[in-house]
Amino acid sequence: MTIRSLTVAVAAAALTASPAYAGEKADYGVNIGFSPFGGSIGLGYHHTKKTTLQVAFGGAPAFDAPFKLELDGDEYTQNGGAAWMGFFVNHRPFDEAQWLRVNTGIGIGNIEGTVTNDNNGDEYSVEFSENPVGYLGLGFGAGTDKGVFYGFDIGALFTGGPEIVPATDNKKDVLEDLEDSVFFGSVLPNLQLTVGYNF
Repeated sequence: MTIRSLTVAVAAAALTASPAYAGEKADYGVNIGFSPFGGSIGLGYHHTKKTTLQVAFGGAPAFDAPFKLELDGDEYTQNGGAAWMGFFVNHRPFDEAQWLRVNTGIGIGNIEGTVTNDNNGDEYSVEFSENPVGYLGLGFGAGTDKGVFYGFDIGALFTGGPEIVPATDNKKDVLEDLEDSVFFGSVLPNLQLTVGYNF
Protein backbone atom coordinates (compact mmCIF):
# COMPACT_ATOMS: atom_id res chain seq x y z
CA MET A 1 0.00 0.00 0.00
CA THR A 2 1.38 3.40 -0.97
CA ILE A 3 1.54 6.38 1.39
CA ARG A 4 -1.09 8.16 -0.70
CA SER A 5 -3.58 5.27 -0.53
CA LEU A 6 -2.93 4.82 3.21
CA THR A 7 -3.59 8.52 3.81
CA VAL A 8 -6.83 8.40 1.82
CA ALA A 9 -7.98 5.25 3.64
CA VAL A 10 -7.30 6.69 7.10
CA ALA A 11 -8.95 10.01 6.22
CA ALA A 12 -12.02 8.22 4.83
CA ALA A 13 -12.29 6.01 7.92
CA ALA A 14 -11.94 9.02 10.22
CA LEU A 15 -14.57 10.95 8.26
CA THR A 16 -17.14 8.16 8.35
CA ALA A 17 -16.42 7.06 11.93
CA SER A 18 -16.16 10.52 13.53
CA PRO A 19 -18.87 12.95 12.43
CA ALA A 20 -18.28 16.54 13.51
CA TYR A 21 -18.64 16.98 17.26
CA ALA A 22 -20.44 13.67 17.82
CA GLY A 23 -20.19 12.25 21.29
CA GLU A 24 -19.13 13.69 24.62
CA LYS A 25 -15.94 15.74 24.77
CA ALA A 26 -13.13 14.33 26.91
CA ASP A 27 -10.80 16.49 28.97
CA TYR A 28 -7.67 14.35 28.61
CA GLY A 29 -6.16 11.70 26.39
CA VAL A 30 -3.25 9.25 26.43
CA ASN A 31 -1.77 7.56 23.38
CA ILE A 32 1.06 5.52 21.97
CA GLY A 33 2.57 6.31 18.58
CA PHE A 34 4.87 4.68 16.04
CA SER A 35 7.06 6.67 13.63
CA PRO A 36 10.52 6.55 11.98
CA PHE A 37 11.83 8.27 15.13
CA GLY A 38 10.72 5.41 17.39
CA GLY A 39 7.81 4.72 19.66
CA SER A 40 6.23 7.41 21.81
CA ILE A 41 3.85 8.04 24.69
CA GLY A 42 1.68 11.13 24.51
CA LEU A 43 -0.44 12.97 27.07
CA GLY A 44 -3.05 15.41 25.81
CA TYR A 45 -5.31 18.10 27.25
CA HIS A 46 -8.39 18.90 25.13
CA HIS A 47 -8.78 22.62 25.76
CA THR A 48 -11.78 22.68 23.43
CA LYS A 49 -13.26 20.36 20.83
CA LYS A 50 -11.05 22.14 18.30
CA THR A 51 -7.74 22.42 20.16
CA THR A 52 -5.58 19.85 21.97
CA LEU A 53 -2.33 20.57 23.80
CA GLN A 54 0.03 17.61 23.93
CA VAL A 55 3.38 16.55 25.36
CA ALA A 56 5.06 13.41 24.03
CA PHE A 57 8.14 11.39 24.92
CA GLY A 58 9.74 9.04 22.42
CA GLY A 59 12.75 7.37 20.95
CA ALA A 60 14.31 4.15 19.77
CA PRO A 61 17.51 2.22 20.50
CA ALA A 62 20.08 2.05 17.70
CA PHE A 63 19.11 -0.38 14.93
CA ASP A 64 19.90 -1.01 11.26
CA ALA A 65 17.48 0.58 8.81
CA PRO A 66 15.46 -1.99 6.79
CA PHE A 67 16.74 -0.56 3.49
CA LYS A 68 20.12 0.34 2.01
CA LEU A 69 21.25 3.80 0.96
CA GLU A 70 22.89 3.87 -2.50
CA LEU A 71 25.50 6.51 -3.38
CA ASP A 72 27.70 6.45 -6.50
CA GLY A 73 27.02 2.75 -7.05
CA ASP A 74 27.91 1.70 -3.49
CA GLU A 75 25.44 0.48 -0.90
CA TYR A 76 25.50 1.84 2.66
CA THR A 77 23.98 0.43 5.84
CA GLN A 78 22.30 3.00 8.07
CA ASN A 79 22.20 2.47 11.82
CA GLY A 80 20.66 4.96 14.19
CA GLY A 81 18.63 5.72 17.26
CA ALA A 82 16.78 8.66 18.79
CA ALA A 83 15.63 10.13 22.10
CA TRP A 84 13.28 13.11 22.21
CA MET A 85 10.36 14.92 23.78
CA GLY A 86 7.97 17.33 22.14
CA PHE A 87 5.28 19.90 22.83
CA PHE A 88 2.49 20.15 20.26
CA VAL A 89 -0.73 21.99 19.49
CA ASN A 90 -3.33 20.10 17.44
CA HIS A 91 -5.97 22.41 15.98
CA ARG A 92 -9.08 21.33 14.08
CA PRO A 93 -9.87 24.38 11.91
CA PHE A 94 -13.11 23.17 10.32
CA ASP A 95 -16.32 22.71 12.33
CA GLU A 96 -17.62 20.09 9.90
CA ALA A 97 -14.34 18.16 9.66
CA GLN A 98 -13.14 17.48 13.19
CA TRP A 99 -11.20 14.49 11.83
CA LEU A 100 -8.69 16.88 10.18
CA ARG A 101 -5.99 18.43 12.37
CA VAL A 102 -3.12 20.88 11.87
CA ASN A 103 -0.29 19.80 14.16
CA THR A 104 2.55 22.14 15.07
CA GLY A 105 5.12 22.20 17.83
CA ILE A 106 8.73 21.86 18.90
CA GLY A 107 10.94 18.88 19.70
CA ILE A 108 13.98 18.56 21.94
CA GLY A 109 16.42 15.66 21.75
CA ASN A 110 18.83 14.05 19.34
CA ILE A 111 19.08 11.57 16.49
CA GLU A 112 22.42 9.88 15.96
CA GLY A 113 23.86 6.94 14.10
CA THR A 114 26.29 5.73 11.48
CA VAL A 115 26.36 5.16 7.74
CA THR A 116 28.73 2.36 6.67
CA ASN A 117 29.91 1.47 3.16
CA ASP A 118 29.10 -2.22 2.66
CA ASN A 119 32.04 -2.63 0.22
CA ASN A 120 35.01 -1.04 1.98
CA GLY A 121 33.81 -0.47 5.54
CA ASP A 122 34.14 3.34 5.45
CA GLU A 123 32.00 4.75 8.24
CA TYR A 124 30.42 8.15 8.77
CA SER A 125 28.82 9.28 12.03
CA VAL A 126 25.66 11.35 11.73
CA GLU A 127 24.17 13.43 14.53
CA PHE A 128 21.19 15.78 14.66
CA SER A 129 21.67 17.60 17.95
CA GLU A 130 20.42 21.15 17.34
CA ASN A 131 17.65 22.08 19.78
CA PRO A 132 14.85 22.88 19.67
CA VAL A 133 13.52 21.89 16.24
CA GLY A 134 10.17 22.79 14.71
CA TYR A 135 7.42 20.44 13.54
CA LEU A 136 4.50 21.03 11.17
CA GLY A 137 2.07 18.46 9.84
CA LEU A 138 -1.46 17.34 9.08
CA GLY A 139 -3.32 14.75 11.13
CA PHE A 140 -6.32 12.55 10.43
CA GLY A 141 -8.50 11.16 13.21
CA ALA A 142 -7.55 11.36 16.92
CA GLY A 143 -10.48 13.53 17.96
CA THR A 144 -11.63 14.75 21.38
CA ASP A 145 -14.58 12.40 22.02
CA LYS A 146 -14.40 10.06 25.00
CA GLY A 147 -13.20 6.55 24.28
CA VAL A 148 -10.68 4.84 22.02
CA PHE A 149 -9.26 6.83 19.10
CA TYR A 150 -6.91 6.26 16.15
CA GLY A 151 -4.84 8.76 14.23
CA PHE A 152 -2.47 9.12 11.31
CA ASP A 153 -0.07 12.05 10.91
CA ILE A 154 2.16 13.20 8.08
CA GLY A 155 4.56 16.08 8.52
CA ALA A 156 8.16 17.25 8.75
CA LEU A 157 10.81 18.21 11.29
CA PHE A 158 12.69 21.40 10.46
CA THR A 159 16.28 21.20 11.72
CA GLY A 160 19.63 22.84 11.11
CA GLY A 161 20.84 19.63 9.48
CA PRO A 162 23.17 16.99 10.88
CA GLU A 163 26.83 16.98 11.72
CA ILE A 164 28.44 14.30 9.54
CA VAL A 165 31.94 13.21 10.55
CA PRO A 166 33.88 10.86 8.26
CA ALA A 167 36.48 8.33 9.30
CA THR A 168 40.06 9.22 8.34
CA ASP A 169 40.73 9.30 4.57
CA ASN A 170 37.09 8.76 3.60
CA LYS A 171 36.19 10.21 0.23
CA LYS A 172 35.12 13.86 0.33
CA ASP A 173 32.64 13.40 -2.52
CA VAL A 174 30.82 10.70 -0.52
CA LEU A 175 30.54 13.10 2.40
CA GLU A 176 29.03 15.71 0.08
CA ASP A 177 26.58 13.12 -1.31
CA LEU A 178 25.51 12.20 2.22
CA GLU A 179 24.92 15.86 3.06
CA ASP A 180 22.73 16.18 -0.05
CA SER A 181 20.73 13.00 0.70
CA VAL A 182 17.04 13.35 1.60
CA PHE A 183 17.71 11.29 4.74
CA PHE A 184 20.27 13.77 6.11
CA GLY A 185 18.89 17.15 5.10
CA SER A 186 17.51 19.96 7.23
CA VAL A 187 13.90 18.80 6.66
CA LEU A 188 13.09 15.28 7.88
CA PRO A 189 9.79 13.67 6.79
CA ASN A 190 7.63 12.00 9.42
CA LEU A 191 4.74 9.54 9.34
CA GLN A 192 3.04 8.43 12.54
CA LEU A 193 0.30 6.00 13.50
CA THR A 194 -1.38 6.58 16.88
CA VAL A 195 -3.83 4.73 19.09
CA GLY A 196 -5.11 6.14 22.35
CA TYR A 197 -7.89 6.68 24.82
CA ASN A 198 -9.73 9.89 25.77
CA PHE A 199 -11.32 10.29 29.19
